[in-house]
Amino acid sequence: MSVIVQNCRTCGGQWFPARLMCPRCGGADLAPVGVERGVVEQLTHLGDVVIASVACDPEPLLVARLHGTVAVGDVVELTDRPDAFDRPDASGRPVAFVPPSGRSREESS
Repeated sequence: MSVIVQNCRTCGGQWFPARLMCPRCGGADLAPVGVERGVVEQLTHLGDVVIASVACDPEPLLVARLHGTVAVGDVVELTDRPDAFDRPDASGRPVAFVPPSGRSREESS
């Protein structure tokens, strides 16, 4: 499982959602990269739905819908596939769903 983010080949910044140029350095040499996990920084409960800010290493900060029992500081597996909640994760970590940024995986490969 992973989420596709943009990596700036000039400064190394990572961004989500996709951008036309790097907000840090203004570079246009951007490449897709998969991010597999992150750390929960904040949680919001909306009835049965749990939304979280998930920090990736080194960046970006993502907003995700969580599945499973999760607390601040927990490591979660990231996915951009909504059906991931229906399949158990082999690592045993909770799953965080981040909707794709508008570009399909095929376009980003």
